[in-house]
Amino acid sequence: MSVTDPIHYSQIRRDDNVIDDYHSTQIHDPYRWLEDPGSVETEEFVRAQNVISQKYLKSIPYREKFCEHLKQVFNIPKFSCPSKYAGKYYYHMNTGLQNQDIFYELDSLDKSTDEAQIILDPNTFSEDGTVAIQSMSFSDDGKTICYAVSDAGSDWSTVYFLDVASRKKHADVLERTKFSSLAWTMDNKGIFYRTYQDARQNSEQEEKNEIINGVTSRKIEIERTDVQEIYYHRLGTPRGEDICVVRCEKDLSDYFFSIETSNDGLYLIASIRLGTLHENRLWYYRLGEIEKIEWIKLIDDLKYTYEFITSRENKFYLKTNMNAKNYRLIVIDIEKPTEIIELIPEHSEDLLEDVKCVNQNYFLCEYLSHVKSVLYLYDLKTGQQLKKFNLSIGNIQTWGDERENEIFIRIESFLSPSAIYVCDLNKSFSDDNLKLFKRVEFNGIDLDTMTTEQVFVKSKQDENVKIPMFLVHKKSMIKNGENPVCLYVYGGFSISIKPFFSIATTLWIHHFNGVFAVVNARGGGEYGEEWHKSGYREKKWNTFYDVCSCSEYLIEQNYTSASKLAINGGSNGGLTVSVCANLRPDLFGTVVIQVGVLDLYRYHKWTIGHYWIGEYGSSDVKEDFDGWIKNISPLHNIPKNSSIYPSIMVTTADHDDRVVPGHSFKYIAQLQHQLKDLKNNRPLIIRIDIRAGHGSGKPTVKRIEELSDIYCFIAHTLNATFID
Repeated sequence: MSVTDPIHYSQIRRDDNVIDDYHSTQIHDPYRWLEDPGSVETEEFVRAQNVISQKYLKSIPYREKFCEHLKQVFNIPKFSCPSKYAGKYYYHMNTGLQNQDIFYELDSLDKSTDEAQIILDPNTFSEDGTVAIQSMSFSDDGKTICYAVSDAGSDWSTVYFLDVASRKKHADVLERTKFSSLAWTMDNKGIFYRTYQDARQNSEQEEKNEIINGVTSRKIEIERTDVQEIYYHRLGTPRGEDICVVRCEKDLSDYFFSIETSNDGLYLIASIRLGTLHENRLWYYRLGEIEKIEWIKLIDDLKYTYEFITSRENKFYLKTNMNAKNYRLIVIDIEKPTEIIELIPEHSEDLLEDVKCVNQNYFLCEYLSHVKSVLYLYDLKTGQQLKKFNLSIGNIQTWGDERENEIFIRIESFLSPSAIYVCDLNKSFSDDNLKLFKRVEFNGIDLDTMTTEQVFVKSKQDENVKIPMFLVHKKSMIKNGENPVCLYVYGGFSISIKPFFSIATTLWIHHFNGVFAVVNARGGGEYGEEWHKSGYREKKWNTFYDVCSCSEYLIEQNYTSASKLAINGGSNGGLTVSVCANLRPDLFGTVVIQVGVLDLYRYHKWTIGHYWIGEYGSSDVKEDFDGWIKNISPLHNIPKNSSIYPSIMVTTADHDDRVVPGHSFKYIAQLQHQLKDLKNNRPLIIRIDIRAGHGSGKPTVKRIEELSDIYCFIAHTLNATFID
């Protein structure tokens, strides 16, 4: 097959008898049967669609060259930000092409990382590399690690316990946990973990699953997970004796609990949110008999966000946006909860993103200044700023602990692989005390030939709104309107997309003279909750308008043209770019939709989708449905009489139990049904990964193959020229 040949799509059965009534509006759902991922008919659909997409992708003449080069330059050591427990240092490291990162222990910073010892190697968990560590937590004394393991990218996990000294597993196994924070009590005797009602009983089904390729073959579960539960497990006791401390039912059924223990071991802290919204209640319990927990409601409304940082006796230190849109640090005496002391005031422009209490006496504060990280050190008692760290522009990640004098700082940007520094706060606050621990050495291509710029684009709908956009390209790029552009966007859930280093992105720029753009659209968290709420629910249109405004800017400024412009987004970003394709099919040459939320009528009926109602609204509510959902839902708004439409590649995975694959299956089926006869012969394909989930824990080999397919699809459909 040549990529210029017409694509012959398979005939997909339509059932026109499936009709739903949405507030007196009749809606056909002819591909409802594709919501069942385990049916024989759906499996045949997956096989047929993968034949089409793989035939197309493998016909791209430079696809193998790009993939081999990506594999070659990917083969470099990569390190996580280290942590420290009981005098030893821990970090994740991948030598290059290992499917999963290995967890290491290093006795001393005076030693080379070559002398580090393996604690956990998830590459030994399965033959195909699809079983990954999802999360982990050290006991307070550093002697025991509990870690959650996920199979095939599922959000469900199994928790194990490991004795650090002997490297031996405890007998305790907690199956069917989900989104667990794994919070230890300070006596080192047990953890709090999160699951859902009946999940423990359903774990018996695990024994009945078939073993294939060295791993357990499981069917994806799409049923709504209704009642969240949090249990306490005491190490060495049967799971049947675990104590339920939270059950989210009745008036708490739509809420999401996060549990942590204070660093002094005195308090159990609960943050309660309505789904994924950030406003929260804050409850606590003075730790005593766990069998008789009675929560004290310190804050019991949902007006603002409160994040527990640390405590000193009766004083709670909280990060909050109460009367501070950019956040501030306050102190509340829980014996006098109405008396609030401001310790670190709100910054006039920058967003306070993260606060850590370190070395007993300090707060390590990370701010976001127009989507770039800035790091400060403050005095815990006075709130006085002691130091601004002199770091390069980029995205900062830190580790610190109240009882440790050392902090670690990891920084990266679009053209700078990660560098990790360590600072001993007992010695000095000067920049001379910032010592390099590890730097990722990337020699695959010359990054000095490239540059990053940040522009602020006026919204076409509101000139008072300026949308940040990063542009990465070769220094030699000429603004001739012909440069291929890949524009990435997320725009939701108050998540900030900060500068990140991507090996595949640098190859896109290198091989195709491409431009990589990142739009920080409204709906994200780049400027706090005001920015988020100006792009959610009925204001969700602003997210899409921002993408279109930035796309038009790139064309007006002669970076590119519509036929040379691709947009790409995943999950909520998949929703964003698919709506833009429907809204302005003339503005884009190509759209790549990764694990997208594409059926806004029914998303809340599957797994954890109901937690997103605060973000998207619900089709069950007439005001939400009529107000915006029926005009946004990508599946239901594909143009019926469009004479032009972008090339489309949808990606999903057969085990995605967060944004279930039915979203993508129904969307591509409808897309092919409505638009397959367009005369421009632009492809409408779906790439379905096998034994993979929403993205977390995906093996390196699968990531390389997927990235190669995405960038080569974009390049080919934009008629970009491959340069060796």
